[in-house]
Amino acid sequence: MSKKKESIDVFKTVFHPHLDSAIFRITFIKAAWKAYTDQETSPITQNHFHLLIGKLYDSLFLNIKSDSDKLLSDIRDLFRHSEALEHFLTDTFYIVLNYYIKSFYGNLGGWDKIIPFATAIERFIIYASNRLDEESFFIFEDALINALERLRLRSESIVVLNTYYGVPIQYPAEVLHTDTKSVIISVHPLQESAAILQNGIYLLKNNQFVNDVYAAVNPRIMDGKRVLELTRFDQLQTSLFHRQSIRVQPAKPLTFSIKSVSLSFSCQMYDLSVGGIAVTSKTPYSLTNSHEVYLVFPAEIIGSSSEVIGHLVYKSSYEGGYKYHFKIEPTLQQEAELGKYIKRREQEIIKKLRDEIV
Repeated sequence: MSKKKESIDVFKTVFHPHLDSAIFRITFIKAAWKAYTDQETSPITQNHFHLLIGKLYDSLFLNIKSDSDKLLSDIRDLFRHSEALEHFLTDTFYIVLNYYIKSFYGNLGGWDKIIPFATAIERFIIYASNRLDEESFFIFEDALINALERLRLRSESIVVLNTYYGVPIQYPAEVLHTDTKSVIISVHPLQESAAILQNGIYLLKNNQFVNDVYAAVNPRIMDGKRVLELTRFDQLQTSLFHRQSIRVQPAKPLTFSIKSVSLSFSCQMYDLSVGGIAVTSKTPYSLTNSHEVYLVFPAEIIGSSSEVIGHLVYKSSYEGGYKYHFKIEPTLQQEAELGKYIKRREQEIIKKLRDEIV
């Protein structure tokens, strides 16, 4: 099924008992006219425009056959360039989507229709604007769902991963159901809790898809059991394998002093492993990659031998400030103390996660 046909079919499923189809059609045409006149200084007549956009509405939302390619070509001809067309479509559907969301106020189950509707809008704008390069995202999404369906039919599991406070939570998962937009999986209770708390989960690459994939999660009940619904898939360009080492986050804010020949400053620990540490600060500091420093650890992490040699790996933005990532070179004694702290903190994190299971 083509992307255009799929988008049109999704639009035809948006109606519900509390949505007046006649008013919805009028709203669509009025929204389109406002968006059009905002874009074009020399618009065609309102009657001609209403007739054209009415045909588009009927083609998208009703079972009325039309030459949709010719219709879209006529609509594209109304605009000076593709950017103006895209602004027109975005503004039109923004108004329409707001109206549609309000039609669910006071009624249950609206999001089951709103999310597919919003996704269909995005797909349709890409198709109508001839942005074929960006349609590759949806091709990837469809290919991934098809791959997961093949695994389901073969009763083969997938491996999923969360990094909860830095601790990797990784178990096999069973694919229970797929459709054109989402996938239902059954996971270990610890995995389920971590995924729900983080609003997402990683699917690790296998013989069906060659890259790790991130997906948004939504807890659902299926046949009396809680499962996870996966949507909005994002293909990762680099492997997650290196992220499976234990990198724990502290239970409370911990202050570190960082010293070098040229400067000295304090910051907060973000996470820690035996081989590296990330710290945060609201202040930018003049550190270059490979810059050697001494990190002064709190005694509760490393005991009395607190200064550890580190080298800056990279600096990134973080919550209005900066995050500094250091590779560290602990002595054997320091490494042993770090290992004890990390193990203890890992056990605390797993206990906290178990307490979340209901």
